Amino acid sequence: MTAQANKETIRRIYAALETGDRAPFGAAVHPDYVWRLTGHASWSRRFEGQEAVRRNLFAPLFGLFATTYTARAINLIAEGDTVVAEVRGDVMTKRGERYNNEYCFLFRFSGGKIVEIVEYGDTALEERVLGNYDAVLAAHRGADD
Repeated sequence: MTAQANKETIRRIYAALETGDRAPFGAAVHPDYVWRLTGHASWSRRFEGQEAVRRNLFAPLFGLFATTYTARAINLIAEGDTVVAEVRGDVMTKRGERYNNEYCFLFRFSGGKIVEIVEYGDTALEERVLGNYDAVLAAHRGADD
């Protein structure tokens, strides 16, 4: 795939995410992709594989939300197998707080699929609005029982 084709994939993902549609993202990732949240906060960690990302990142995270998470790409830059996306997310939590993080994502492609995502965001906002990752994960797992 070309850098332009990869950029178009990310553009389509964020066009859908503007309305909360996550299906194009799911279709674009490799089953073994890695999602890495940078920084030194409790949410800063590495998730490996589509199932681990769903179970250990998305499920507890989206369980905190009262409204549909939306995101829009502000700027996209592509070179080689990497697309960089400046993104604004927005959602209301069940505690009545806005989680409107501003991100820079690096998407690395191989064979037309996303194989790695590196997320840079406001980790202070993550901790303040979302809470401690381990506590969120434990609460989510307790709710499944």
